[in-house]
Amino acid sequence: MVLNLRSPLVVASGPGGMGEYMEFIDPKALGAYILKTITLHHKEGATPPRIRAGKDFVINRIGLENPGIDTFVEDTVAGKYDHLFDRVPVILSLGGDSPDEYKEIARRALPIIDRFIAVEYNFSCPNVEAGGLAIVSDRMVLKDIMVSIRDILKDTFLIAKFGIEGIFVEQASEMVKDTGWNGITLINTIRGIVKTHDGYLRGGISGAVLKPIGMRAVYEVRQRHGDMFIMASGGVYAPGDVKDYLEVGANAVQIGSALFKNPSIIGDIHEGLSDKSS
Repeated sequence: MVLNLRSPLVVASGPGGMGEYMEFIDPKALGAYILKTITLHHKEGATPPRIRAGKDFVINRIGLENPGIDTFVEDTVAGKYDHLFDRVPVILSLGGDSPDEYKEIARRALPIIDRFIAVEYNFSCPNVEAGGLAIVSDRMVLKDIMVSIRDILKDTFLIAKFGIEGIFVEQASEMVKDTGWNGITLINTIRGIVKTHDGYLRGGISGAVLKPIGMRAVYEVRQRHGDMFIMASGGVYAPGDVKDYLEVGANAVQIGSALFKNPSIIGDIHEGLSDKSS
């Protein structure tokens, strides 16, 4: 199973919301748009403050705010996201708070699964109390989840999203291979804390500071798996960042927090990549 993208540029799950940034993006510049992570049940998300920007980073604690899979399926069937499907290939992002939820959400997504070119499973969100990092800490549980999802979504291009906490990326990539999944996204945000005027904000760190960490993760996995589909994520703000990730082995590169500073950044990066003199 192969995932051929017309461009290596992909909108990352989370910052891109539910397609809002497409009004700023030329579809030709984009390989795919990943929706924010959908969970089994509706999530209100974390209480404010949720986000704070620093010089080279952004820290957030959004808490996977989303409508829940049942509402999402209903909205998709009703055509709420047709404006996005009509313009760009879309990747579904799914997550859960327990092993059973990770499996059940796959079943409930079946009625609309053919609308998406792939599904990215979020196994690494540091901004929720359950799921995410807690799931990857038990290898046997994680493997059981991945095997079960592969059995439910038999013909779906499955991508596992891992960070660098809770599991080594080398081990994560072996899990992807052993369970019959198709690709891996490296990396997610990393747990951090910043001082605010009224205390501390704990959340996931993204931004330019992540790029060397993300590049190392992609490099290590590519050295072990020459044919694995790898999506890079972390610290992409310019054409050179994309080129660096592609050179160490990424097939595609996600752009996330940069959208907050410049909603048109993907078009700018696409032009930079197309400029033969750069």
